[in-house]
Amino acid sequence: MDPQQQPPIRVVFVLLPGSLVLDWAGPAEALRIANQRLVASGRPERFAIEFASPRPTSMASVGVALAGLSPLPAQWDGPAWVVLVGLTGQTIAIDNPETQDLLHWLRGQRFERGRVELVTVCAGAVLAAHAGALAGRRATTHHHHLDELRAVEPRCDVVSSSATFSLIQPDV
Repeated sequence: MDPQQQPPIRVVFVLLPGSLVLDWAGPAEALRIANQRLVASGRPERFAIEFASPRPTSMASVGVALAGLSPLPAQWDGPAWVVLVGLTGQTIAIDNPETQDLLHWLRGQRFERGRVELVTVCAGAVLAAHAGALAGRRATTHHHHLDELRAVEPRCDVVSSSATFSLIQPDV
């Protein structure tokens, strides 16, 4: 397909209370700048960025209140990336209503290359593991969470690496 006619990739940053600002703001800025450069060269934007959460408001890691968050998507039209980011704490807490709602939603998703893909940043991989999305996959996380990731999903090939960004692609 001609790149000029490809639909933009819908990039949904999923935010929970305590989401690390660096984990979503940095990648969102990189995508925004990529769009800006594409437009400057006469091409269409490639990324449609949005922020979603089980609730319309959330408190970020640095105490900034986030409002106007979209609900978790009910359907997908065109290519999409679901981006899970790290959270505050020594371990990733899943015993709260927002995280339980997210895990339930994630378990209902069907990730497929080129359609809906799962991306994790830092300890977002632990959330993916809790949802069962990393069984039989290879992934990494922040070095403080490597053992936690192994414990949550023993069927995941956990890689110790300085990189903490994973694109989880289904087998094709």
